[in-house]
Order: sequence, then C-alpha cells, then structure tokens
Amino acid sequence: MQIPSEYLDAVVRGVALGASDVLKFCPHCWQPGTTLEDIWLSPRSKFCFLCGTGLRNSCASCNEPITSVKFRFCPYCGFPYKESVSSDVI
Repeated sequence: MQIPSEYLDAVVRGVALGASDVLKFCPHCWQPGTTLEDIWLSPRSKFCFLCGTGLRNSCASCNEPITSVKFRFCPYCGFPYKESVSSDVI
C-alpha cells in the first residue's frame, strides 16, 4: 500500500485532506529531507517568498501531484523533485 504519510496523519487526526491541501515547494530553496515552509502551503502562495521562484506542486516530468516530500523522487516516474547542483570546481 503506497499511501502517503500525510493522508494517514490526516485520518488519525480526523482532518479532511482535500484538493486544497496540495503540497507546494520552491524547487530552488527547498532542501530534500526538510519540512516545507508553511507559507508555501497557503492556497494563495504562487511564488517563493525567499527567491521569487514559482512554487511546484506536481512532478516536472510526469505532472503527477506531489503528495509527499518525505522522499526526494516522484513515486510515479522516479524523477527527482529537485535537480542536484553540481559542485565541480573548474
């Protein structure tokens, strides 16, 4: 059963998790393994308050909605939510 932990938490708390509860993050500022900024999750938020980048709520590869950021990769296609930045020194 591939049920996102956010859905299970909502059921345990007795809180409805609807379409308005979409997870959003800044692909530039968010670091995998960290929690999302509360202001990114506001239904009115469209851009990152830190850098101005458009917030992402679906996979950049397959366009499936993001239901959990517990892991770094899309469970549908395996594409990373955030592309790694190369640290090569020239």
